[in-house]
Amino acid sequence: MEWKYYTNKAIKRKIDHHLHQAAMLFANCESTKEARANALKKEQEILQEIYKLDPHFADRCGYKR
Repeated sequence: MEWKYYTNKAIKRKIDHHLHQAAMLFANCESTKEARANALKKEQEILQEIYKLDPHFADRCGYKR
């Protein structure tokens, strides 16, 4: 089991960018239940991209297959 996030600087930068995008979703999310559900769905899409780079890291972040 290799955690590419910790061993590959290029993958770390890409994952950090995706994590930043996910954080911005919730920072700019309206307080409605609909908006929150939409943000959670988009977060899973971002985590899917992270999964392609490092499956172990995505699992730790809460990715649901």
